[in-house]
Amino acid sequence: MTGAPGVVAHMIVGRRAELYLADALASIADVCTHAVINDNSGDADGSNTTIIGASAFARSGRLTHLRTTFVDFSTARNACIDATPPEFAGGWALFADADEVHGGELAHMAALLGRLPADADALDGYSRNFIGSFDYWNTLHRRLRFFRLAPGRRWEGGVHERLAPLGRRVAVPAVGAHYGHVCTPRDEVERERLYKSLGQQVTLLDKASLEQITPQLVWGEQLRDALPFRGSHPAAARATIARLRAQWADTFADVARIVAQQSLADKIRNRARAANYAQTIWFRNLDASLRLGFTAKA
Repeated sequence: MTGAPGVVAHMIVGRRAELYLADALASIADVCTHAVINDNSGDADGSNTTIIGASAFARSGRLTHLRTTFVDFSTARNACIDATPPEFAGGWALFADADEVHGGELAHMAALLGRLPADADALDGYSRNFIGSFDYWNTLHRRLRFFRLAPGRRWEGGVHERLAPLGRRVAVPAVGAHYGHVCTPRDEVERERLYKSLGQQVTLLDKASLEQITPQLVWGEQLRDALPFRGSHPAAARATIARLRAQWADTFADVARIVAQQSLADKIRNRARAANYAQTIWFRNLDASLRLGFTAKA
């Protein structure tokens, strides 16, 4: 095992089968010493149980597997904090999502943890959000990755949970792949139903009563911002990506047709956005290199 000492992964899963869970777990298994996974489906044998049990964490005895009933996202994540084995107290936790898959960038970040200033409570990276297809993405945003486990540090908020109190946050240009919006159109609507139940304003449910929920109805507006992806997907996700490309070929073809209909104004705006994202990563890389000796790796 090559896990970084003191790093424990925190992840929550729900009732729905998580398409990328096996890949997400595989991509963090050599970075984290232990994983706390909260299955908050309320089921004794949830739809994700088999995948969790087959993970490297479970096979090597590095897993704490909780089974709770979902209240909201903060409650679910706080349960992970509470269930963290005591030997990790004062160490680092990885904020992990079941639909985010990492490449070598995560280990590169973990290697930096021991060299962070004592007042740094969190190490942030970036997340590339794929939309409708593995060929397109629409946002690149700063994302909490690692945080110090400290007394009194809790998650707050029902949907877009926040960690508090949290002091200094350090950021490096390490980019993970978020595949949560590469799903079926109906899966997207089901996600909005959950968010609505938690009090968040949603837009898709008015369309959910239609006989057919199409990629145009679900992602049409967002795909105006779609940018082509010309990089490499994380190795841990490639088998799943190949399988879903075949399984969802018709949906992906629809997504490609929608993107091809971007107006000239859309294309100009998207080129400017792509340039802005590239500039952000370039400056972040320069800053991290000078301050921390960190240079972005794939």
